[in-house]
Amino acid sequence: MFACFDMKCQYVLCFSLMACILLFSSISESYGHGLGYEIMPPEMLGSKLVSLEISSDTWPDEYTKEISFALFETDTGVAVKNVTYFVMLTKQNEVLFDITSQRDDGIFVLKLHTTEDDQITVEEEDSNFFGSLLGGSKIVNVKGNVFGSGGLYDFKVIITTGDDYSNVLSPPLDYDVGISFLDKTSHSINDINFGQQKLSVITYYELINADFAYDPTKKMIGYSMPFDWSEKNILVTSVMHQEIIIPKTFGDFMVESFSAKVNGFQVPDDVITIDDFSAENRVVHLVLNQNDILELSKKIDGFPNKMDFSIMPSADNLPLTTMTENAQFKINLSWKPQNIKSGSTTTFFYEIFDAFYVDRQVSVRHDLSIFHDGKEIARTSGDGVVAAGTYVEFDVPDDVNGVMTLQFENLNGSDLANAILPVVVNRVSIDETSIPAWIKNNAGWWATDQIDDSSFLQGIQYLIQEGIMIIPPTESSDDSDVVPDAGQRAQVFDQRVPAWIKNNAGWWATDQIDDITYISGIQYLVSIGIIEVS
Repeated sequence: MFACFDMKCQYVLCFSLMACILLFSSISESYGHGLGYEIMPPEMLGSKLVSLEISSDTWPDEYTKEISFALFETDTGVAVKNVTYFVMLTKQNEVLFDITSQRDDGIFVLKLHTTEDDQITVEEEDSNFFGSLLGGSKIVNVKGNVFGSGGLYDFKVIITTGDDYSNVLSPPLDYDVGISFLDKTSHSINDINFGQQKLSVITYYELINADFAYDPTKKMIGYSMPFDWSEKNILVTSVMHQEIIIPKTFGDFMVESFSAKVNGFQVPDDVITIDDFSAENRVVHLVLNQNDILELSKKIDGFPNKMDFSIMPSADNLPLTTMTENAQFKINLSWKPQNIKSGSTTTFFYEIFDAFYVDRQVSVRHDLSIFHDGKEIARTSGDGVVAAGTYVEFDVPDDVNGVMTLQFENLNGSDLANAILPVVVNRVSIDETSIPAWIKNNAGWWATDQIDDSSFLQGIQYLIQEGIMIIPPTESSDDSDVVPDAGQRAQVFDQRVPAWIKNNAGWWATDQIDDITYISGIQYLVSIGIIEVS
């Protein structure tokens, strides 16, 4: 995992990446710390060239974002003294605060503290040895709950004096700097075969929109994020980095490769990498460089001001693949017949590879156990076979249904060389749980006002609770105006539900939009509390 903050800036962007260390770090360790660094292009200050240096970090904890601005001479690297800064922060088109302050040492340090307060407070204090990671004699502490999220922080920095406070610059040095701090959102889905799973998205650019969705028919994850597709913006965006965190208990996503689309257009395979070095999760990295984004912009019409991401397995379901906890071995698993049934015999085929040599199959001692509902139902040991792989035949008990877990242990005698891969017995096809036709009739009747809002809402809620219509759960709104009573929800329906929801219902009833588009509307009703799912 890359722990650095991607920084969208006026011109040049560079990072200090501790790639070798982070490659073997756990997911939780990778979230909290990184350093973004940027130097703006030179400007004239009297007879000398100067540049503005920007650094950012989360320090001393994830609740504090620290940013420093320092003006220095490009020839000598010496900091310019007696600098007057005007700094204004804008987030999601809202000005949060501005401050004008003088710095004898030329270094302006800003700390954004996450608190529970709605009101933003700004305080300036002298620094001490442990006060700032980024230096500076003074620190501006800004506090408020708005700093709890990551995403894009836009700074306007205007420098009005340099070298001496009496040396007023005309015109002043004027910079626009965008700094992105990582932001993580988590989304629970209820997969028909693998049950409750928590998927997470980490963005290193901007906050994602509230439209995360999982399409079980395509095994596709989708969401969007604000983005300005103009060439001007793309030329100051060096990289777009997203991470999708998938629990290793979600077997359908333990495949060898993924494909991705942005605004409906396929992106190159090499922008996606898989990190399997955590025991609990795998991380799918989606990294678009500036050239990738420019190529996409040529295909996208109308500049929609957002990036729509969709990620799904790129190949057949098999083999599944994972890494051992110690990152020493990679395991590929497949089986026949592909539809595992209770009371039948299944042959599992698996290959063990040295993780540091691509496609180099190895023969190592190992143990293999099979678990169901937390109980071991089979165990075997093997030496591995380099030429043709290893297989075991397993008689699935009559009473085993749902998820079975194959647990590989003690590879090459190491108690850290372990890995798990989940499979499903008596897999339920999505087609078997498709939405009944009469539900479409209800949607059409509601769209044409033949049934009232209350009947529509109660019907949809019943279908979700009974599992007839499968809606991936979303986090409900915490707004105080969420109404718990079903009758009251129907009364305020017209005021709280956008017209496009009803339009969607009519279009879906006449097959003008697909099931997933319609379901996304129902998800919205769940998220704002109009429909409650228990």
